[in-house]
Amino acid sequence: MKSKLYLLMTLITALCLAQEKEYNSAVVKINKYIEGSLVTPYSDHNVPLVIFIMDSGAINRDGNDRMSKNDTFKKLSHELARLGIASYRYDKRLFKMDHLGIKEHEISLDHFIEDAISVIDYFNKNEKYQKIVIAGHGQGSLIGMIAAKGKANGFISIAGNAVSIDQVIIEQIAKQAPGLDKSAYVAFKQLKENGRATGYDPALESIFRYDLQSFMRSWMKYDPSEEILNLEMPILIIHGDKDLQVELAQSEKLKEVAPQSEYLFVQNMNHILREIKGSRLENHKSYNEPFRKIIPEVLTGIANFVNQ
Repeated sequence: MKSKLYLLMTLITALCLAQEKEYNSAVVKINKYIEGSLVTPYSDHNVPLVIFIMDSGAINRDGNDRMSKNDTFKKLSHELARLGIASYRYDKRLFKMDHLGIKEHEISLDHFIEDAISVIDYFNKNEKYQKIVIAGHGQGSLIGMIAAKGKANGFISIAGNAVSIDQVIIEQIAKQAPGLDKSAYVAFKQLKENGRATGYDPALESIFRYDLQSFMRSWMKYDPSEEILNLEMPILIIHGDKDLQVELAQSEKLKEVAPQSEYLFVQNMNHILREIKGSRLENHKSYNEPFRKIIPEVLTGIANFVNQ
């Protein structure tokens, strides 16, 4: 009698735990450069998969860097799993540099593109998922649209630029430090034509320091407005009007270039998909406030797009 009662209680406990569990999470290693987190709905039979590609810099799979913690893409992955959508987000090979003995000047944007393609190929061979959608954030938008060509079922640009990075930087400098934009223009021209920029204003060292020049040169050769035209798949462009890093005009231009794409404009949304109704100070602080929720319109917009 006791054994039957024990078995019954065990089954009830297991059932309760299954009902409470909303998703599974596992670490998946693609190759020596790429490792990430696969989050799937608890019942993941034949569900769609979204592959997230992070923004520029040392942004990890969760959306954080060394100076901030907002868990944007960790939260986004969990919320999508609750909506029946699997996702994979990964650390860029920047996080493997020390372990693999890779020097900064040896890294190019093409490596990031190769890595994204490797991830897509891995899950395509898996043949477990209903469809694969690539979602790139910031710099990841450009990487994603290049990698997705002929390999994915859909593409999402989140706060992505529409022009090459040299144009973006020159325009930003012209607004923030008039006069320095001329020095930046000459340096980019030298980088493009000679492979090396010299004699630039010292104030631009963070952009043109020697170890970074090869990466900048590899990045500036790609024009998002040209690359997006190569995609023969559904496209969703997402942007918010409180984005301090990428101007709204960039996504509007992408939409002009690819008029067949869906466009999701989210009022009061910043670069990390949080609602900001106050000042720039609130906006900056949000980068270190992981308790803030992902703005609901983004979740709904991505889910609807992926499931269509």
